Parts: sequence; C-alpha cells; structure tokens
Amino acid sequence: MASFDDVVSGLNGDPRTRREVIRALTALGLMAPAAGMFKAMPAAAAPVVGGTPINFAHYQADAKTLVVGLDGAPSDRDPHSQYDYRSTLVIRAVYEGLLGLKGASTEEFEPLIAESWESNDDMSVWTFKIRPGITFQNGDPCDSNAVKASYERMLAMGKGAVAVFSRFVSDPAQMSCPDAGTIVFDLGAPQPLFPTALAATYGPQVVNVNVAMANEVDGDFGNAWMQLNSEGAGTGAYVVSEYDPASGVVLVQNPTYWGGWDGDHLERIIVRVVEEPGTMRQLVENGDVDIMDRFSVQLEDVESLTANANLNVVPEDSTEVEYWTMTVGGVLESVEARMAMCYAFPYSDTIAGVFKGLATQTPTLVAPMVRGYADGIPVFPTDLEKAKELLATAGVPEGTELSVMMGSGADSATAELFQANLAQIGINLMIEKVDQPTFVGTFYGDAPAEERPAFMRWSWWPDYNDAWNVLQPTTACDAWGSKGSNGGFYCNPAFDELLAEAKDASTLETYEAVLKQAQEIIGVQDPPVISIAQPKWTTVLNKKVNGFAFNAINLGTYDFFNMSKSE
Repeated sequence: MASFDDVVSGLNGDPRTRREVIRALTALGLMAPAAGMFKAMPAAAAPVVGGTPINFAHYQADAKTLVVGLDGAPSDRDPHSQYDYRSTLVIRAVYEGLLGLKGASTEEFEPLIAESWESNDDMSVWTFKIRPGITFQNGDPCDSNAVKASYERMLAMGKGAVAVFSRFVSDPAQMSCPDAGTIVFDLGAPQPLFPTALAATYGPQVVNVNVAMANEVDGDFGNAWMQLNSEGAGTGAYVVSEYDPASGVVLVQNPTYWGGWDGDHLERIIVRVVEEPGTMRQLVENGDVDIMDRFSVQLEDVESLTANANLNVVPEDSTEVEYWTMTVGGVLESVEARMAMCYAFPYSDTIAGVFKGLATQTPTLVAPMVRGYADGIPVFPTDLEKAKELLATAGVPEGTELSVMMGSGADSATAELFQANLAQIGINLMIEKVDQPTFVGTFYGDAPAEERPAFMRWSWWPDYNDAWNVLQPTTACDAWGSKGSNGGFYCNPAFDELLAEAKDASTLETYEAVLKQAQEIIGVQDPPVISIAQPKWTTVLNKKVNGFAFNAINLGTYDFFNMSKSE
C-alpha cells in the first residue's frame, strides 16, 4: 500500500484533484469506509499490467481513432473506488449504470443497462427493467442479480463515491430481484432524486462481480486488480486494449456491445497523458491530439486557439465553483469578520485578470446549472469601506495578520490581488505555499481551527445534479476534516437542519424551497467561504471531431459511442 506522501505527491492544491484525495485517503484508512457486508471469494492471481509506453504514432493517422489529451494519468479503473475525473473518463467508456444523462442535458435520462423504470405513487419504491440479453464484455449475463451484486459490492467496499448510492440505499435488503429482468429498490421514503443519483458521473456504474471476486486478495473485493484491469468487467461500448500508467490508455470497440456498431463510430480512443500545457497545445495545433479541456487549456491561449481554423473552442458554463474556505476560528470566528473578507475580495479583477473573463461570480458554492440552485441571492460586491466597518464591529484591529495556504504549484495571482485589497484596510495577508502532502493533510486533517490557515483555495462540482450533493460534503457540521470536505470547520445548526430536511424531501418543490433557505444562510447571513467564480469549462477540439456534447454534470468525460471523426 502506498504511503501518504506517495498518494498526494504531485497535487498542486488544484480543485480537480480533490476526488483523488478522498479516494486515496480512504484507501489509506484515513477516511472510514462502510462496514463490510459482502462474502469474499477465493483469490486468483492478478495479471501484470502496464510498463510499456504506448506507441502513439502507430495510431494517429487513423481517421477512426480519437486522441484525448489528459493532464495526468487515469489512476484507478475500479468504478467503486475511483473518485477523480481523469479515471472517470476511461470508466465511463468501459462501464455503464442503469441509466445516464442524455447528451448535453442535465435533467433528461437515457436508458443504458435498464431499458425502462418507474416508481410507485409516492416515489419510495423504484422498479427497473433490465435490457434483455445484455451481457458483460466477457459474455456473462448482466441480469438483475448481477446488478444487485454490483451495488452490494460498492456498499461493502465503502470507497469512492459510495455516498451517491448509500444516501438512498444503505442496506442490501432494500434491493430485491423478483426475476432476472427486474430489480426493485425500496427506499423507505419518497425519493424523487433517486434516478438522478443513478445517473451520477461517479459511483453507480455496474461491474461484473464474478470477475472482481475471482481476483479478490485479502478481502479487498478484487479492488487492487480492478484498479489496473477491467477485462470482462463492464457492459460499455469500449474495452481497454493497452494501459500504461505513465503514458495513457488505448480503448477499442467492444464487439458485443448491446448498442451495436451500425453507423459511424470511433474504432479506437487513445487517452494520452501530456502534463505540460505548452506541449499539449502544440500537439493539439499539430493535429496529434484531438481534444483537450479545462485543466490543460491555458486561459491566455484561448484567443489564439479560437483563431485557429482547424479547431473548435467551446467555453461552456459548468457546475464547478471555485472558492476559498474561511476557517471559523480565531480572527474569522465571527460572522462580521467573515463577511468583511467577502466584501474585501477582488471579484471583478480576478475574473477579468486571472480567468480572462471566462468565469462568472457566484453567490454560493452552488452553480446556477445545478438543481436546487436558489435564484435571487445577491453576490458580494467588492466594498473596502464596508469591509473595514465590519472588521471594526468584529473587533479585528489594523495590523492583523491572516494567511492563505496553497500548494506549491498553484497560481498565486488571485491571492496577490486579495493581498493588495486587504492591505488597504490594514490587514496583512501572508501567502503560504507548501508541499503537497502538507496542503492536503491540512485541508483533510483534523487539526483544530486555531492551527489552520485563515484561507485555503478549493473548488467543487457535484457528483450528480443535486445542490445537496454540493452543500453537504463542503459545509455540513459532520463534514469537518477527515470526515468530508468542510475545510474551514464551518458549523451552523440551522443550516444543517435544512440540509437534513432537503435530503429526505418528498417532493422537488419542498426540496427546492428548503435549499433556498439553506443558501440564504450561507450566501447572505453566515458565509462559510468566499465564493469566487464559476469558471467556464473550455474544451478545444479538432474540427474533424463530430458528435461532441458538453454535459455540465459529466465534466471532463465524453460520450465516445456517439462521437466520430471526419476524414
């Protein structure tokens, strides 16, 4: 098992890595998994994977091959433990859930393993009909019992995005299979958002448990093998033919895919790891990489990339929000002090200068495209006089020193703008760049508030289209430190009561009304963070690429089955 330093080395305090961190901390035993409930099977030897760099030049002249540039390697190919966007790009090609989001829609579903579904009148019981004849890639049937076994494995492992499913189904006894073509979920209470969770980007993909458990070692449910292998384990349109953790992945068509291969489809997808943005840009401009997105695109390059006649540049509103945590303790313990920081922040200068205009200020952690977003909550303006008045009310004297912590590779431009504003009202901001283990260990650590920096840079987007899925892990009282992603140790009991009410709301109307009250608390009355901006998610594509549909929930992933390339 890797050490803590091994797990977090290379992270730059960058928001895209936070799911990787959660997955890694769970694997190291630093975040508690759910109690085991699955019977282990005899172990089988795991095959050797990787080690040979992929010969990209062998493929790239092929018009049936799509090359996706990625800024880091997919590190975990097990849907039930992975929690990072790089790995998800590959997983969503190999595995499927019962249903998924349709095209660019964040609210319309398409049938995948399930061909249909329905609920009882109060939406407490959901019944899914499995697509007749569907099989895993090794020919094993993917019937209702296989689907149930997959969800049982996920619950038993308690890793990755298990909470997406366990929020609704925490006990295998809630699932039943009246016949091979039907699975029933008894949720015990009305849950209108259950299909939304089953369409999540992270977590609910169905795996072939027979394959996983044939490679089980020391009660790990086959997880170690599945992190590096997927032969016969999914139902998706593509299978992995080559995998080298250092250079990338090659995916080829699954010949028995239930969707069939009539029409124009990609025969091969290459996920090519290119960590240096300048190199990535050159490969895209030369036609050696067909797609790159947000975390490889340098914002200062967007104008020139847009002018390139061979490229399509697609900046889209997403569900991501960048923010700074504020530690509720010491200088920032009072509401007035935290509100002062919100008024002092240079929003317009940050959006214009750092984001190059490709972002929009947001009032809370919930982006406008997320279900449950509350309209009408005002954003904080930059008002240094108001900030100074609030600091005086809070009893914060001039000359007070605050610190912001960020990873050693993070851009400090935003912090320097904030530093200049705070200096005008008598507050000294220290910019503290630390090694990656220190940054991650602080954010997800349990050190008391008085030992934490005043600010930490972070971001979040939901696992599925649900504002509760944004607010609970980032802001709830029980999500401090190693228990979640509440890095500022914020706790407001009234807010938590509203979260609990929203979690079990019997109708969407109630859910939205309750979450509006919750967002009014954190957006107006008692801010836990400085909500900075919703960045545009910019995708750059070769103009030969067809069928791309940006989905604001499935960030950083692609519906490869419905894509193609022109000659």
